[in-house]
Amino acid sequence: MVKVTDDVKSKIDIDNSITFNGHGDEEANYMSYDTLLRAMAVCFTLVAAVVAVVDHETKMIPITISDNYPPLRVAVTAKWHYVSSTVFLVVANSIACSYSIGSMILSKKRKIRNHLAFLLSDLMMVALLFSANGAATAVGLIGANGNSHTQWHRVCHIFKRYCHQGAASITMSFLGSFAFLWLVVFAILNLHKKSINVNA
Repeated sequence: MVKVTDDVKSKIDIDNSITFNGHGDEEANYMSYDTLLRAMAVCFTLVAAVVAVVDHETKMIPITISDNYPPLRVAVTAKWHYVSSTVFLVVANSIACSYSIGSMILSKKRKIRNHLAFLLSDLMMVALLFSANGAATAVGLIGANGNSHTQWHRVCHIFKRYCHQGAASITMSFLGSFAFLWLVVFAILNLHKKSINVNA
């Protein structure tokens, strides 16, 4: 039987303490970055949804009925819910914002730390937001430049504030998308480190 001396026991205890504290520090750092990115996602998606919802503009548009008569000026209003891609953008950012708040609350509870579940949910938010961003950007470009092949005329030269505010909403939504994307990257790296430590 091998007799373990007090010096060896002391060394083993110190090594175990260092290893445990090291993993604890890594977990604490990961949770700090996770909380920060989720807070950023909440801010960006909330601003994107609010800016899009309050986006509307009314302009007096001259309409020519006959060459013999002066043009008739008609009030035309552009609102966010007139465009389906903007509705999709608002809904997607609202869902992402609500999820971010809920995930922040759950991640604060030490008993609920299922990183894989959060990873899959964050990945779904990335897909949802980027699809909404792509749709809104495509329609926004048509509004800004038109499409001569389909005879879709541009409207942003008339509703300038409406288009600028819509562009700001899309920009905020993109920032929210990248916040979720970084959450996915950090989660994958964290799971990879854990798998290495388990196999070591």
